[in-house]
Amino acid sequence: MDFWLLFCSSVFLVSVVPGPSTLIAFTHGARFGLSKALATALGNATASVLQAAAASAGLGVLLAQSASLLLAVKYLGAAYLIYLGIRMWRSPTDRVNVRSGASYGPPVPRWMFRDGFLVAASNPKAILFFTALFPQFLGNSEAVLGRMVVMSALVGVTAFAVAALYAGLGARICAMHITQRIMQRLHKAVGGLFVFAGIGIVVRD
Repeated sequence: MDFWLLFCSSVFLVSVVPGPSTLIAFTHGARFGLSKALATALGNATASVLQAAAASAGLGVLLAQSASLLLAVKYLGAAYLIYLGIRMWRSPTDRVNVRSGASYGPPVPRWMFRDGFLVAASNPKAILFFTALFPQFLGNSEAVLGRMVVMSALVGVTAFAVAALYAGLGARICAMHITQRIMQRLHKAVGGLFVFAGIGIVVRD
C-alpha cells in the first residue's frame, strides 16, 4: 500500500500543476458545466494512459534518442495549442449562461473529448517523464508487466480526477454571479495562455 500511495502521489503532484491540460478542463467547466466537461477529463485521461503505455513499450527511449522525432512532435503540439488559444480567444461567450455554467447550444462531448485528448497528447515530454518514473517503481519484481499495467491505469485515474477537479473549479466560478464581461476576460485570458504556452514550447530549448 505504501508503494502505490507513493506512486499515486508522485503522479498527482505532477498532474495538479497548472498547465494546458488543466486549463482546457477549467475552461470547459466554466463554459459548459462540470457534467459536460467530464468528457474533456476523459480525453485527458485517455491520452495519459496511452502515453504511459507508450513509455512502457519503449517509445520514451526512442523519443529520447531521436531529436528530430521529438522536435516534430513538439512543434505539432505547439501548433495545436496556438490554434486552440486563438479559437478560444475569438469564440463568443454570449452562448454561455454565466449564472448556471450551462451552454445554450447542444451538448458537444465529442469535440470536448477531442480537445482534452489532443492537448494532453501534444506534450511528448509526458512520455519521457513516464519513462523516467516507471523504472523507479518497478524494482526487481517478477510481475513487471502486471505492475506496469496497474501503473498505467492509475495514471489514467489520476489524470481524470485532476482534470475533473479543475473542471469543477471552472464550473464553480461560473456558477457565481459574475458579469458577462468578467467571463469574457477570463475566457480570453485562458486563450492567451494557450497561445503563450504554444510559443513557449517552440522557443524553449
